[in-house]
Amino acid sequence: MVASRVACDWHRGRAHDEALRERLVSRWARRPPDVSEGHRVLAIAVAGELDSLSLLQRQMVSLRFYADLPVSTIAELLEIPEGTVKSRLHSTVAALRIRLQEKEVI
Repeated sequence: MVASRVACDWHRGRAHDEALRERLVSRWARRPPDVSEGHRVLAIAVAGELDSLSLLQRQMVSLRFYADLPVSTIAELLEIPEGTVKSRLHSTVAALRIRLQEKEVI
């Protein structure tokens, strides 16, 4: 019984992640007038790398860079200190940078 609930939760989470990735890619596939081609390509590459991140890391990237929320608001929403948000963002961006450099996106 517990295993089936865990499996259902996992599948539901994967579906949510896939929907988020599709929304992010579709948003950035259309080129907003004030965004350079390089930024658009980078945004699409980051959206493609969301799968490789942990749930906490995806949450940080989504809230900060895609929802464009300030650190203070993220800390308030997640009920964690601002320093924790900054630390998680820093480590997540570093991990993404390494992955994107390996793929020669940046």
